[in-house]
Amino acid sequence: KCVPFSAEVGASAGGRLARRTVFRRRRGGAAALIVCAMPPPAPELVRRRLAYSRGAAAAQAAWLGTLAAALSFTPAAGAEEEPQVSEVNVGISVMLLGSIGFMMALFELTHCYRKAMAKYSWKAISATISIFSAVLIFQGVNGLVEAYILEGAGERTKVIVSFTHMLFWFVSLQAVLAIITGVLPVKGFDPRFDDHEIMEARLKTFAILLGHITGFAAINAFAILQQQVPPDRLTTFLVAPLAWVAIYGVGRITDSIRERVALIGDNIKDKHEELWDDETEETEDDVVGLAVSFVFVQSARLCVSGTLPNDEGEEPRNIVAAHTLSQAIALVLIGLFLVFCEALRVLYIKKTFKRLTPQMKNIIAMTFSWCVFFGTDWYLAATLFHQEQGMMKQVTLALYVTVLALMMIFLLELLQDFRHLDHTLESAIRAIVNAIGILIGVAWEKAFDVAVAEVTQTVQILPAQWTKLLLSVCLAGTVVPAWYRHIMPNIMMIEAEEEREIEQSEEHKEGGIEEGAGESLAKPLLSDNTVADEAAQLRQALEEHRKRVEALGKEVARVDELERKNRELEESIAGFGTELGDLQKLADKLLH
Repeated sequence: KCVPFSAEVGASAGGRLARRTVFRRRRGGAAALIVCAMPPPAPELVRRRLAYSRGAAAAQAAWLGTLAAALSFTPAAGAEEEPQVSEVNVGISVMLLGSIGFMMALFELTHCYRKAMAKYSWKAISATISIFSAVLIFQGVNGLVEAYILEGAGERTKVIVSFTHMLFWFVSLQAVLAIITGVLPVKGFDPRFDDHEIMEARLKTFAILLGHITGFAAINAFAILQQQVPPDRLTTFLVAPLAWVAIYGVGRITDSIRERVALIGDNIKDKHEELWDDETEETEDDVVGLAVSFVFVQSARLCVSGTLPNDEGEEPRNIVAAHTLSQAIALVLIGLFLVFCEALRVLYIKKTFKRLTPQMKNIIAMTFSWCVFFGTDWYLAATLFHQEQGMMKQVTLALYVTVLALMMIFLLELLQDFRHLDHTLESAIRAIVNAIGILIGVAWEKAFDVAVAEVTQTVQILPAQWTKLLLSVCLAGTVVPAWYRHIMPNIMMIEAEEEREIEQSEEHKEGGIEEGAGESLAKPLLSDNTVADEAAQLRQALEEHRKRVEALGKEVARVDELERKNRELEESIAGFGTELGDLQKLADKLLH
């Protein structure tokens, strides 16, 4: 503590007053003198202050002593305080360190010298951004539905409204993709028939985004339905195949409608209508994978822990804190077992079905991702966060999941190094990579959801539902354009290269590798280095040829445009000539 030691007031030779207060500060038994000096006042003020009474001077000295004590306060010996660490500061610190490390790690992975690692990293980033934006938009819209439609409604009404919400996004998916491809003309919108790359980039961006929004709407609908059935293991498991059958049936109906729309007018399905149909079918397969996998994992969590989570996959705090490490491991093992079964199916069952096989692949890959996500959540609850279930846990969970996802991408890249992989196995690997991206996106979206909830509880300018929707739209409006312009072109290039590799593999098989005595069909005729060099040269030649074809196509379009303009100009000149002839005749008549 600072104790007043003495106060002296004197006048300097120049008539200016200097005031100082001396203190003794005791710390650890030693005395230290502190002098608090004030700037000398003006001469006019000196005369006034000299006229002050002793009481006024003493009061000023005491005031200065208090100020100095407040500014130079230090705890006494033996009472030094430890620095207090706030949970908010810890959360912000973890977010800062994790986001910077995560960003630089992704930069390194996307520019990795190993081609497969860079390819899978780009795909994971794309899926992460898409699922993050899709969940934000759906949660914002669904918050308004719950606040203004479902508040106080019965269970049957909730089921009906949730399925209506799902069908709304399903129809929106079909209509938006039809508008983008020009199948459904809209006044004022240019589908860019002259630039196929721009059209395809738009189509893929909105197909993935709307597909994931529709998928989470389907998750919401069937998860609410799962809450209404008897909470036993068998009945809850039946919701998963029911969801598959229902969404598959809706997909068959929309497929039939697309075929009829494509044949209207000319009775021919052109390339833009074909593109619309193919992209929509692929998106519907993703919807099946998201919805069926989630309700299946909900049932698996019921079997492992004995408690069915709510329709958003959340559990009460006491249930979360009671999870054990063995339960977390068991949930992850369920996902690994399904991936192992899918690998066996790909290797030994060659028969495939047009829509069912891709849907099964997506279901298993996304089931694995959900199992890893919730298993990691249980692990953190059992080891690090017994009581805390807020922002700190969600940020840590997102970082854990991100690290696990990057490790899985590395393992898949090692698997990709094996030569002569069947293209169906490569397709399964791509589905797992896409599911890994969804895993990262869901993890960070959960953290953002908690952050939005904290903000909406503090900011009272708008209702909480509107604040959440506004934040979601603003963030998605910032992220999605950057995703479309800078990430989607890389994804399109990667997918085009994969399609060329699959076509080359199929042509190579059809080209006639005959089975020799005691030799395998998969045995290479040339050395690995020769095959790799020739394949690289062929890919480079094909890429150059594709670029030349695109350039020629643009030149042809430009020539057609020039010819059209020339015809219009010739018609205008002919019109001018006719008018000049008429004017000449009129002038001749006037002269005569």
